[in-house]
Amino acid sequence: MEFDNYGSHLRVFEKVFATFGIKKALEFGLGKFSTPFFVNHAEVVVSIEQESKEWYERIKTQIHSANWRPLFQPDPRVVFEHFDASNQNFDLVFSDGAAETRCLVANLAMERNVPVVVLHDTEKVWYYRWNLLSIPANYGRFNFRHRRGVNKITTILANSNQSILEQWDIPDHDRILQAYSSPCQPVIQLRYDEVRSSIDRLNRVP
Repeated sequence: MEFDNYGSHLRVFEKVFATFGIKKALEFGLGKFSTPFFVNHAEVVVSIEQESKEWYERIKTQIHSANWRPLFQPDPRVVFEHFDASNQNFDLVFSDGAAETRCLVANLAMERNVPVVVLHDTEKVWYYRWNLLSIPANYGRFNFRHRRGVNKITTILANSNQSILEQWDIPDHDRILQAYSSPCQPVIQLRYDEVRSSIDRLNRVP
């Protein structure tokens, strides 16, 4: 797979779909990488463009699939309320849309107990307001940094299969652990395998 910063999350999605059996996906932020991936791997895909009608129309002309429903709606609350009213649930929500609402999308999804919530560009904490994430106790957070992606981090928030995610080996990615200061600003990032190895060595000391 040829590397592109904007597609740094595709390897992560391959693992997500293989592990969780995703059938219905809700995507915020139409993308030249993510949208075709969802259309090709899920039974139902709803893609929400929040910012550019020009970009919205451009992607609409490129994808023709019966399982894909594109919409233009800046406010994610309207989107979630619409699907609440029709009792439609999703297996996955991807937050990659407008900067000021990315964290809101994630929180709205977790409030509805969506099994998998994926966040793109979580290395940009303040720009995307990830410091406002409100993660319920039944969710685990898993961060994957692309080795060639200038610190590009994709985050998975999952309410099941956490033990499986802890063992994931994703090509070209490192799983990282983050330590936070208030309010949730990463101040240190450590590769998970290095931390695990250090703990194992300490446990072997007589």
